[in-house]
Amino acid sequence: MIRDIRGLFKITGGGKKVMLLLLLRCPFEAARTFINAIFLQSGFDAINNGNINGLYFACMIFVIESLLLFLYNGTVWTINSVYVAKWTGTLRRKLFGHISTNLSLQRVESRTSGEWFTRLNHAVYSATAILAQPVHLPFLAVGTINAAVSSVMLFRMSPEIFGLVILFVLPHMLANQIITKPIPELWRSSLMHSAHNATDFNALINCADTAILYGAQEFLMKRFEASSLNTRKTNMKIRRRFSLDGAFASLFGMCGYLVLLLAGKGWIDAGTMTFGILAAAFQCRGGIIAGAGAAITGFRQMQSSVPGIGMVNEIMDTRPED
Repeated sequence: MIRDIRGLFKITGGGKKVMLLLLLRCPFEAARTFINAIFLQSGFDAINNGNINGLYFACMIFVIESLLLFLYNGTVWTINSVYVAKWTGTLRRKLFGHISTNLSLQRVESRTSGEWFTRLNHAVYSATAILAQPVHLPFLAVGTINAAVSSVMLFRMSPEIFGLVILFVLPHMLANQIITKPIPELWRSSLMHSAHNATDFNALINCADTAILYGAQEFLMKRFEASSLNTRKTNMKIRRRFSLDGAFASLFGMCGYLVLLLAGKGWIDAGTMTFGILAAAFQCRGGIIAGAGAAITGFRQMQSSVPGIGMVNEIMDTRPED
């Protein structure tokens, strides 16, 4: 996957700028988790101690920090959106330019129209999604940093709570890898069926006169129906795996939440933990769960983009003809 992505950036250039923008985006979720956790801990501790001035001060600091954080994130998102739009346009121009100037008519006609349509539309959309869509490489980077920082905060806060959280996070990550392992191959199969379906549809429309003359309309319609059903069948397999992974995420998430809630009640009753620390710990737990989920989702979506990236690289690697 890394080799395919490197090949994509060799076509367009700008890999260093992409890395810089990713690094600038990475701290947002981790910083928000930290700000929320500190606010909850200081706020509830002030309430328990009857310190109204401390509560006002915590709220004021929270508002200022949140405003600055979201202002920073909005600025980075704006710069990133403009760059990604230009990067996507560069890829499309270079791809079309390579096909029109370096491939002969015989080479172009050696593939069906449906396959070219899939390569120039679905494949390019899938390839550019790693940056153009947020639930891809950005999710992976931001989620990984958020999970790492939240883990360090929670471990320093309470090693016992950290152990309980990890006890439910690790099985979810293992189940995700098992469930989503066939997805890249299913995406390749889906692209292939989509190409066949586009070819059959093109024949059904452009060859309508000939089909009527020779009575082949039913034959063409059955071919189009078969390719449509194959595409739907493959896409449904992908959706079922996504749904099953989501069900496991909800199961492990709710079970972990209930166990931590019961354990926290015992620690508070024993006087070894305050409610403020428990509230902050829940916020850090949320950062770990959200970060791990975002990293898993981003990696899974990047895997689904690999077939499209491979198609684009394959076209650009075709040598010019004499």
